[in-house]
Amino acid sequence: MFKVITMAAMALTLITTHVQAAEVNVSGSTSVARVMDILAENFNNTHSDTFIAVQGVGSTAGVTLVKNNVAHLGMSSRLLTEREYKDNLIVKQFAYDGLAVVVNQQNSVTNITREQLYNIYTGKITNWKELGGQDRAIAVVTRETSSGSRFAFENQVGLTRVLNDRRVSTIDPKSLVVSTNSMMKTLISDNPQAIGFISMGSIDASVKPLNFDGIVPNSTNLLNKKYELARPFLIFYHPQMNNPKALEFAKYVTSKEARAIVENQGYTPFVNYTQPQ
Repeated sequence: MFKVITMAAMALTLITTHVQAAEVNVSGSTSVARVMDILAENFNNTHSDTFIAVQGVGSTAGVTLVKNNVAHLGMSSRLLTEREYKDNLIVKQFAYDGLAVVVNQQNSVTNITREQLYNIYTGKITNWKELGGQDRAIAVVTRETSSGSRFAFENQVGLTRVLNDRRVSTIDPKSLVVSTNSMMKTLISDNPQAIGFISMGSIDASVKPLNFDGIVPNSTNLLNKKYELARPFLIFYHPQMNNPKALEFAKYVTSKEARAIVENQGYTPFVNYTQPQ
């Protein structure tokens, strides 16, 4: 009987602790969410009065949620647009990330040029034999239009044009569309003819990364700027957001401790030497 009462008391204590913790919502890029989840878990373990909840919904959605005061903090895997900056959002970069072009492990192709990538995604190259591979059709995979990864990829490869003062994608509309890095990897690992792009920090044995213009996609080449398919990882918030716990976590994300975690997860930490380390 005593054991039952003790267990019930412990459960009640845990529930009470969680209820009393101040929840901070961080929403945005699914690419950033992968490492942000780990940073949040580490922060939660040392701050019992705070619970950081991370939600991967896309960079564009993250900006909207922050501007509408639905989320305390936002995440983006691309630079904010001029229109998004109009509300003077406070933006902090905490990492660099590369976009890795990936194919199925059975694919014999090992390198791709910027021009070839452009021609694949605009539908001008449609067969792997044009790249020295097998005589098989290319299954082109991209991300949804609100994705920061897609935004950065399009900018880097030149896959946009301006129409009626609006930025328009030139990616072939017949391309397959997925909503996360994980879905991209799953589809490519199951399809020997597929090609796509993922966060460099998400590379694993399920897919094969290609060299880009002869450069291996890794942190060293990203940091020395040899690998050019790169983009920032950002955390941002509204200037009128005055939640002290949210501000504390935003500061933590750019701390020396957080940089060590970022590097351990396969990303390249950003160091701002104008701020205390």
